[in-house]
Amino acid sequence: MLWLLPALLPVALMTLYPVAYALWTSLHSVMLLFPGEPFVGLDNYARVIQSNYFQDALANSLAFTAAAAPLVVVLGTLMALFLRRRFFGVQVVRSIVLLPWVLPGAISAVLWIWVFHPSFGVLNGLLRNLHLIEGSIGWLTSPRLAFVSVVVAHVWTQIPFTVVLVMAALAAINPETLEAAAIDCKSSWRRFWYVIFPEIKAMIVVLIVYNALTAFTSYDLVYAMTGGGPGTATTLLSFQIWRESFSMYDFGAGSAVAFIVVLISAVLILAITRALPSDLFGSE
Repeated sequence: MLWLLPALLPVALMTLYPVAYALWTSLHSVMLLFPGEPFVGLDNYARVIQSNYFQDALANSLAFTAAAAPLVVVLGTLMALFLRRRFFGVQVVRSIVLLPWVLPGAISAVLWIWVFHPSFGVLNGLLRNLHLIEGSIGWLTSPRLAFVSVVVAHVWTQIPFTVVLVMAALAAINPETLEAAAIDCKSSWRRFWYVIFPEIKAMIVVLIVYNALTAFTSYDLVYAMTGGGPGTATTLLSFQIWRESFSMYDFGAGSAVAFIVVLISAVLILAITRALPSDLFGSE
């Protein structure tokens, strides 16, 4: 215990205490503009759930997670398989693929605003030069297109981490197994499904869980790109935490939304892990 104490104390101070204080706040009426912090029990939770925005924010968060998490894992796996090949400039390509990983979310949002901007955006300019459109498409002003744009930007920022972990899992496969599979199975798809995928499926599942949580709690990219708009088209629960706490100055309601997000995240993890086969991680 003495050896662990130097590590446990910072964890307790920087993690456990803020979480406990947030839980305490969610059970009290803590509003910056009004003095006092009376105990209100579950009233903050009831008020949040019954609010006009909650259903839209919850639906958006679940849809965002369902769209983004599988895309990140699938595209990241395909890119990892491609980057294992030997070709001229592969090291440069690998460095470029990892670039989104090192950019802060706000900078990534600025880049994608530049791409999707309806007036001077790169995407509309390219489509006009190809004579595919005549006017401008409101990528960030149309509710459906704004949601798709945010998903695309989020996937772009999260793919590098998936690529790194899948490449690490691929590197752990016995080379003799891959050589035998290349001889016995000429189809690349069958070789991947019957030989490669069983070796990396544990990593794939970990990435699905991780990306589901990352997407469900995403905040900075949405805030910087759309501010939750247009309307409530891209308003996520994580964004609503900030709005309740730092726009409405209702820290009790903001903490309640935060713990609702935690509970839903726990349910997502439980649902994903329960759906997995029992022998996935090699347990007997």
